[in-house]
Amino acid sequence: MIIVSQNKERVLWFGRAFNALEYNEDISKKGKQETVRHTICISDGCLEEIAEYDSKERCLAVLKDFCGAYEEECYTSEFFDQAAQAQRPATYRKNIVYQFPEK
Repeated sequence: MIIVSQNKERVLWFGRAFNALEYNEDISKKGKQETVRHTICISDGCLEEIAEYDSKERCLAVLKDFCGAYEEECYTSEFFDQAAQAQRPATYRKNIVYQFPEK
């Protein structure tokens, strides 16, 4: 699956270029003022921001939408049948997303 960053400056290939997308909350303080940033990051050993939203809930909704788009994507599987010495037709398969249940 291809992902385009929020600012449209990066195109990423999910499954080849990185391992995960994750929500990240960054809290910074300047004096008494506290700033909270809610972002979605690529996780491949370090975090690289690809999108920022107003709340954690919005980030989680975007991640859920990403999973839905991934589920709707189909791929083909072709294989060579040694017994028939021919290539079998491709089969179309849908991706599956498993979500761990809450307690």
